[in-house]
Amino acid sequence: MTNKYQGLTPKEADDLMTGLIGVIVCAELDTARRMTPAEWNGRDIFQWSDSIASAIYDAVQNRLRAVP
Repeated sequence: MTNKYQGLTPKEADDLMTGLIGVIVCAELDTARRMTPAEWNGRDIFQWSDSIASAIYDAVQNRLRAVP
């Protein structure tokens, strides 16, 4: 099984990782923008921020394990 960083230069791999993190953040911002005030008030911000941080951590760790 290949990974998405295979065959990339270190700069290309870093750019890809940065782009993946950007996608994570944009997706979560899009979700937040679509929420009603009641949904927003009912959201557990600590759980939400933890899930975003975990997704970013996973993107970074995947990049570190697949150093070109």
